[in-house]
Amino acid sequence: MAFRGQKLTCRLMAALCMGSLFPLAAGAAAQEQAPSLPALQVVVLVDESGSIGEPDLEREKEAARTIASSALAPSSVVSVVGFGSSERPGQSAVDVVCQPTRVDSAQKRDSLAKCVDGLHKRTDQEGDGTDHVAALQQAVDFVRAGGPEKKVVFLLTDGKLDVSASPAWGDRPDRRNGAAAAKVRDVLTDLDRAGAQVWPFGFGSVDISALGGFAKGKSCTPAAPDPREQVVPPSADLTAAVRDALSSASCVKFGPLDTGRVPSGGSTDLHVDIPAVASDASIVVYKRDPRVQVEYRAPNASKPAPEAGGSHFEFAGQTTGTESLRITDPEPGQWTIHLSSANIPAQDVAATVVFQAAVKAYLTTSAPQPAAGQTVDVNMQVWARGQAVTDAQTLQDLTFTTTLSGNGFPPQQVTLSDPDHDGVFAGQLKVPDDAAGDLTYTGQVSGIGVSGDTRVLSTKVQKGASAVQAQILFDTNRATVTPGGVVSGTVSILNNSGNPARLRLRIDDLSARTMMTVDPAALQAAPGSSETRFTLRFAPETAIGTSGATLRLVEDADPSVVVTERLFATEVSPEPGLFEKLFWVWMGVAALLAIASVWVFVKLRARNEARKVRGLTVQLWRSGVLVSELAPRNPNSKVFGFVQLEEFTGPQLQHAGPGEPRVYQVRRAAHGIRLNSPQRKPFLVAPGEHHEIDSALSIVVLDQRREIGGGAVPGAPTDPFAGSTMDTFAGPATPGPQMSAAPPDPLMGTYGDPFAEPPVANGSPVAPAFQPDPFDSGPANGKHHDDTSWAGQPPALGGGHYADPNNPFA
Repeated sequence: MAFRGQKLTCRLMAALCMGSLFPLAAGAAAQEQAPSLPALQVVVLVDESGSIGEPDLEREKEAARTIASSALAPSSVVSVVGFGSSERPGQSAVDVVCQPTRVDSAQKRDSLAKCVDGLHKRTDQEGDGTDHVAALQQAVDFVRAGGPEKKVVFLLTDGKLDVSASPAWGDRPDRRNGAAAAKVRDVLTDLDRAGAQVWPFGFGSVDISALGGFAKGKSCTPAAPDPREQVVPPSADLTAAVRDALSSASCVKFGPLDTGRVPSGGSTDLHVDIPAVASDASIVVYKRDPRVQVEYRAPNASKPAPEAGGSHFEFAGQTTGTESLRITDPEPGQWTIHLSSANIPAQDVAATVVFQAAVKAYLTTSAPQPAAGQTVDVNMQVWARGQAVTDAQTLQDLTFTTTLSGNGFPPQQVTLSDPDHDGVFAGQLKVPDDAAGDLTYTGQVSGIGVSGDTRVLSTKVQKGASAVQAQILFDTNRATVTPGGVVSGTVSILNNSGNPARLRLRIDDLSARTMMTVDPAALQAAPGSSETRFTLRFAPETAIGTSGATLRLVEDADPSVVVTERLFATEVSPEPGLFEKLFWVWMGVAALLAIASVWVFVKLRARNEARKVRGLTVQLWRSGVLVSELAPRNPNSKVFGFVQLEEFTGPQLQHAGPGEPRVYQVRRAAHGIRLNSPQRKPFLVAPGEHHEIDSALSIVVLDQRREIGGGAVPGAPTDPFAGSTMDTFAGPATPGPQMSAAPPDPLMGTYGDPFAEPPVANGSPVAPAFQPDPFDSGPANGKHHDDTSWAGQPPALGGGHYADPNNPFA
């Protein structure tokens, strides 16, 4: 394709290549200018009267250096003037401590920072009154001498006008202040006529009325407050107030102030953030003591500035209490300021950053040549550092206005807005019904943090209605693509010419390092209404970031005739990796793993709960009578240990202690309850089943759990005296072939009443019949028990082979 064939040529001759691939319309070419920061002419008037204290004077110097450091444009001019009064020969009311200096080099910025030290508190021999008139007249002289168009005067004073000892204001001391006050109004009028802003600051015990009328001019943007009188009670707040005023006056933006303390012989780090949109920035460090050393390090830089972090650096004020580093094309992100001191007292320090973006504005209209009475859509977009600005936080402080002017009607202005948050600000202007001849659209962008820009688009009123009208619509107002991706849209055309119209889509004003084609480039519109789909395809070589351009629909035969146009910005993002591409697959796998983990956890928890001895009870019976009963000491344990002892009251059950001999243990097993006995190997028991210790004693294990639906759940406590043996016997989990029935309750007798008289046969009581122990399979005490049935006394516990008496778990 043509793109690939011209790739090498584009790299060698970018400007010529872009012109050949995407020829600019005449209106767009007229707008094409390199963005730059606006120059300022700044005059700082500093009160040196005798009533000022040393701390106040230091704050005045700090504020003056802040102002000098914040003039980012290299063509800015800064001057600093101290003032008092002239009361006798040899005295001067003003003292120009810093002559008007163009800040176009590091040496000049440094000289400004140093000459501020010439400010000092005046003595009576120097004229220690307060002559505001003389100070303002010096400012008038400077701003009238030429220089930058934007002019700003800062008046820092700690007291009321006081020229009562100055004979130049009359013979009577009681009338001198009145005469000077009247003259102040005249001098302020001169400054206002010269287009200067005047920002007065009073600190100390000044009354606000003492500053009344000093403020003059308009701020740099409608979004910022205009000059006004301000009283800053503590002098420590003077620098902060000056920063706010400077922001409104020149549209530079200050970042938050980071504070810290440098210990004696130690160090500390401060941090400031420089946004990506900033084209110029200055880091201002308030170190208070000139002996404090400062080092600046850019984000992720291995070496301090000037080795890394920007394209140009200017250090200033390193031998003063306030130093700065101006950076052109700064590396965006968090900068670290490292401050260290030798053997000097600990110092409170602070740092801030002032920055500005040199923006370029683009202005387009939906009807490049409108008809009288037509309502025209107006679009504006700003670019900074070669990219369209779409960041909402940066744009929120900007004001976009467009003014329509022409012969025979007053100018009309509209403030544009961006409801879609796509970085394109839009509004509508109606061409007057009687308009004819030339028309001029003037677009202006201003705001805190940007240099501002003004764009002029000239056109003419149509003599008749346009035969072909069109509108460009994108499928989404905020598209995100990858290199090689596409953005689609529709061109809606109304053709009233009666003949097919041959048109062409063209890309203009493309951002740097962006390569793009439009398909179809040529189209034909039949008479009437029609729609054509189009696709913008980004070349694989397109750089990551925000890409902006203007899409124009022009006549094929005469490309200078623009039918309609549309600004747009697209975010070009890297190609997603394997993880991003299979994100939902990974999410599904993660969900399945989470479900499996929960299932395993539930099963393990259920198994753990099932093994606990909670709900088990052991009983000791003697000759058919319950004599002792014992529940687990710890229901959450998995082993219930107990011993059988002979007490003075008879045989009893007690919990087994550490090292206790002849311990019985009860555990829950997978298929029932397991009993460990000192006399035999572990065996399964059924709840309610008697297991003899000797001819008179037997042990019974009861379980409050019942088997419901195959799962163990808590049930009602087992009552050994219940009316049916099935209430206390659930049977072993895996009954043997000889356990077809539950053993009867030894106290139930034949009649089911534990207190009934036992049956009599041949004059003797008949013993209850016991079921055999399914685990009893061997001889005990040299005798063999019948494994099928027996009557009379039950077999001894531990039928079969004896376990090792010293190892109950054998």
